[in-house]
This record gives sequence, structure tokens and C-alpha cells, in this order.
Amino acid sequence: MFIAGSIEAFQHQFIQSLRNMLSPEEAGAFILVLANSLQDESLYAGLKNNIASMFREIQSKFRTNELVVTDDDRAVFQALERYGIESFSVWQSTRKDSWEIMFNPVRALRPARASNVLFDGIRRPFEANKFNFNKVFLRPEILWEDYWQQTRLRVLYNKFPVVPYHLIIVPDPHQQLPQYLTATYHDMMWQLLLQQQTRLPGLGIGYNSLGACASVNQLHFQGFMREASLPIELQRWRHNGGDDPYPMNCIVFDSAQACWRKIDEYHQHHQPYNLLYRPGRCYVLPRVAQGSDTVLPRVRGAGWIEQCGVFNVADHAELESVITAELDHCLRSLSVSVE
Repeated sequence: MFIAGSIEAFQHQFIQSLRNMLSPEEAGAFILVLANSLQDESLYAGLKNNIASMFREIQSKFRTNELVVTDDDRAVFQALERYGIESFSVWQSTRKDSWEIMFNPVRALRPARASNVLFDGIRRPFEANKFNFNKVFLRPEILWEDYWQQTRLRVLYNKFPVVPYHLIIVPDPHQQLPQYLTATYHDMMWQLLLQQQTRLPGLGIGYNSLGACASVNQLHFQGFMREASLPIELQRWRHNGGDDPYPMNCIVFDSAQACWRKIDEYHQHHQPYNLLYRPGRCYVLPRVAQGSDTVLPRVRGAGWIEQCGVFNVADHAELESVITAELDHCLRSLSVSVE
């Protein structure tokens, strides 16, 4: 079994584990709970009283330096103090043509980490001294850890989610694998989605290579639950059999083996890429390397979700002010013409 045997059991476990994570000793866990609670009204309603009381407790200890806090968490918590947690609203979204614009203010507080560095290749050795998913202080953030088909999988909450039930899936965490996909783990994600599609409907998986805004150099995938199609999955696009060209070069595979051959080709040419896995399907998006001056500012830190047509904004006014042509242009600035 992967996490839970049904979507209802998964949702119950998701919210209960968030509630259990709240502790006056854990500023980092508090940030995660707040960010995840804001993805919908009902989830936030079940947690807001716990969040408000815990914020006051942590704030008191934070101000007297009683907590051991990472630099990243210190910066985020200071921002929460500055703005006040009541100013962070539940996610709001709007559609502009095919695109989705999501107002998600807590996401704007996310540290850039490696997603902001200049491109220096899609493979680097794992570095234990840098942020990774084996750090002891991340233990409270684990939703589930067990074996799935003889492979150890660690599933953590995404601290700054951008899609519903946003998860981090780390295979064989103690092997300290770098963020460099292999055929074995590609096939594993393909099979995982096929097996879980009736138990966990809407389960999908995203992947950012190094150079494509992966922020952590440890092998990981990004899970989510969303039954509605992402913009990239709409039938209007040529890669789905429609008439309209997608603004980015997008290649779709319904065979894990054929898909892997294309990914391996990108590896050989040091080509950064993003992936979207859905049951029996994978969308492959080669892209301009992060740090390039040709990429428009709105998408300079963009990962797989933006390539799939969902744009997160930190300013509520942008829900109305952003226009379709701008988003088209942003995606075109990321596209490369490799086949």
C-alpha cells in the first residue's frame, strides 16, 4: 500500500498529521502546517484555532531565543510576524483562457535554495552538508514512510505547496541519491501511478531536473491529488491531438520505455527538463536552463507546475491584472526546440 487505501483515508491522515505536527518547539513545522492548511476553506477551518494558539506560543519562544531555528525558518517566521498570520488567506484562483492563476501568498516566502543558482549541469554529487530530506529536523514533516515493491519510499509534506495535497516523494533516502533520474526510478513512478489510480484518484507526479529549478539535490518527485486536468492536459493542444501549439515544446509518451529513451537522450546532452506523470502518460518538457537572461522574470524560478500552466502569484491584484498573452510569452521564453 502507498500511504493509504482510499482517498478518504488519505485525506484524514493528511489533516490529522498536520494537527499532530504542531508543537511549541517547532517553528519549521508550524510554517508547514500554516502553508498546507490554506489550500482550501474546509481544511483551514479544521486547523485555524490550533494554528492561532500555537503561533502565540512559538512567537513568545522565538522572541526570547529559546528555539533552535534554521536560517530559512527564521526568515520565514519573521515575515509571518511582520505581516501577521491572519493576513494570509486561503488560496484563490482564476482562469485566463487555458491558464490558471493561483493566489498563494505563503508560497512567496519560500527560500530559493538551488532553484535560483546559475546552471552548471544536470548532474552533481549529493552533498550531505547542504539541505536534503535526510536532515533530522525534517522528521516531523514525514507523512508516511514504508516499502513499496521492495523500495523504501519517504513521503513528506511539501512545506510550501502549490497544488492540492502537495507531497515530496523520496525513494531510497538513505542511499543519498542526487537529483538525477534513472530508468529504475522512472519506471517506479510510472508503475506507482498505474497501481494507485483507483485507490487515490487524481494522483499525479511532477519532476524537476537540476537546471530546471529543482531546489534540492536529492532524488525526489512531487506528488499531488487533483482529478481535474491541468492546463497542459487539455485536448486543445497539439500534443494531445488538438489544433493549438503549446507555448513550450512538449512531448507526450504513453510508454514508459519510449519516455525513458527521450529522458536519457536529454541526459547525454545535459539538457534540463521537467516532467508531469499521470497514469499511463508522461509529459516531457525540455527547457532553457535556470539562470538564463532570456527567461522572463515571472518564470525565472518556475518548475514543473508553471510549465503545466498553473502560475502562482503573491499579489492578489495579479489575479485580475495578468493577461493571457503575457503568460503565453513567459512559457515561450522557457522553451527550447530540441526534439
